[in-house]
Amino acid sequence: MPKDKQAFILYILMSLVLWQLGISIRNLCIRPDIQLLTQNDPFISFVYLKNTGGAFSLLNNYTNMLAAFGIIALICIIIYAYKKLKFKDKFKILTITSLTAGILGNLIERISNGYVIDFIQLNFVNFAVFNFFDILITISIILLAGYIIYEDIKKRIR
Repeated sequence: MPKDKQAFILYILMSLVLWQLGISIRNLCIRPDIQLLTQNDPFISFVYLKNTGGAFSLLNNYTNMLAAFGIIALICIIIYAYKKLKFKDKFKILTITSLTAGILGNLIERISNGYVIDFIQLNFVNFAVFNFFDILITISIILLAGYIIYEDIKKRIR
């Protein structure tokens, strides 16, 4: 039995909903008509790129190793959520939910396709093409790091 059943159920349901939202966004953005519509946009365009690596194509063609890391990370996060999440910690639930959905989205694509579909290209800066799940992972890690630092500072002040 989870420490806080309500928090764990909310976390699981929100993770699945956010994962499905990511799939819908990807499917919309990789449509040829949407790609054509955005190709001359000065800010953002949607493309279709197969990425067999991790962030910035690091570990290119190490799909199985990246999938194994994703599985391990997902298991650890789910165990943490099962044992530690409390319903009153809405911020933590949201950030862990978004981290889970991001890892799950990239993991399922990596296992089923052998690659991750990257589709967001920023045209105003020379930057790697990425996807919605990458955004979820990156923002979640930044927010969790900030939360940990904030909690540490709060403890030291007491």
